[in-house]
Amino acid sequence: MTKTDSGLYRARAIEDSNKLFAEYKVSVIDAVEAPVLTVNSNWSSSDSCTVSITCRVHELMINSSYQNNRCSPEEVTSHINTLILDCSEESIICYHSNPVSWKQDRINIKQFCVNIKKKEILQIQLISIFPINLLFTVIAMAVIVFGGLALYCCCKNKTDAKQADDTDYDDVEFVLFLFRL
Repeated sequence: MTKTDSGLYRARAIEDSNKLFAEYKVSVIDAVEAPVLTVNSNWSSSDSCTVSITCRVHELMINSSYQNNRCSPEEVTSHINTLILDCSEESIICYHSNPVSWKQDRINIKQFCVNIKKKEILQIQLISIFPINLLFTVIAMAVIVFGGLALYCCCKNKTDAKQADDTDYDDVEFVLFLFRL
């Protein structure tokens, strides 16, 4: 049995014209490894989105671009391995396969191409909420300040009234003391 570069094993039969036998080719193929799908760059504007991607496994590689919810499917084949890049509105998928197995890597495109109109609506909502929050904050601060002042004034009046009461009794006691002498 001999091994080829792709991991394929072949058995060669001995040719003998006097013997009757069948010739078989035995192939042992390993399962594929998962491909790696990477985003090289992305750019969004109000009406478009472009994402540059690379799908790679060992010696196979596909570079492509995803633009405005589409990309052109691409395929690369080497010996028995196939690498395929495909897209939908929601994701970019990289498949690696051979006759016995397949694996994939997937990226959710929505994280790179957020609908700009939704962003603008969210910003408008945040801007419209800001004055209301500011108004509530100012009212809450005014209530706290007014309540603090009212509490201060109330406590001060009680303290002043107590001091005034204490002073009057002191004067009366002093006068009574003088009369006893």
